[in-house]
Amino acid sequence: MRRTSISALLRVVLYTIITFVATVLLTVETPATGGYFNLGEAAIYVIAYLAPPLLTAISSGLGPALADLVLGYWYFAPATFLIKFCEGLTVSKLLGFLRSGKGRGLATVIRVIALLLGLGLTYTVINLSFGGGASSIELSWTPTAILGIAIPIPHLRVEISSYIWIAVAIAFITIVLLYVVLLWGKPYAIAMAVGGMIMVTGYFLYEYFVSNPIILHRDPIGAIFEIPVNIGQFVAGVVLAYPVVQFIEKARSSRS
Repeated sequence: MRRTSISALLRVVLYTIITFVATVLLTVETPATGGYFNLGEAAIYVIAYLAPPLLTAISSGLGPALADLVLGYWYFAPATFLIKFCEGLTVSKLLGFLRSGKGRGLATVIRVIALLLGLGLTYTVINLSFGGGASSIELSWTPTAILGIAIPIPHLRVEISSYIWIAVAIAFITIVLLYVVLLWGKPYAIAMAVGGMIMVTGYFLYEYFVSNPIILHRDPIGAIFEIPVNIGQFVAGVVLAYPVVQFIEKARSSRS
């Protein structure tokens, strides 16, 4: 029993280090929300396949939350832990059901959930944004860092209508819905996409209602900026993680 507990603790530490490193490996800031793009989702999805749900959830929340603190995004750390905890837990549970062979009907349910999350997020964006009457949002070239080392990039500043950016956000959500449809025969990828939509929705709500208006004193509508960034983040995570998961599964099958 004690040996099992020590093994579980060591796995949590290892997976936390992996998610931390994946998060800080490449960061691209989103000025409108004070958030940033990263590659942490890829690590979370691979770990979700390898580890039990609770171990996945803890490491998925703890690694990125520590990254927020180290990189100076402390105001996101509590939300990051909760959002990524739920994301890792959900993906791990869904993948577990699918791998057990008991999830044949669940695969269809997962696809429907992914579509409903996308449609719900689209409705929320339209409802909150067009009721807000925002005039414009400033888009600036974002600071980029690799392993915490800043990369000098020429400064560029463009001002676009907020409604154009809202349209861009909705277009990205539409692309994700199409992406889900294209992956209809790949339930593992759909399970990862469900976790990704949880992450996108969680950060949007946190930025709209908490971090932008209360902590950073910014226009809540700026949370729209983060939606395409976070969608791109989890899509990149699926694209990177899915082949790795397939490789591991084939390797395990060939050994057994």
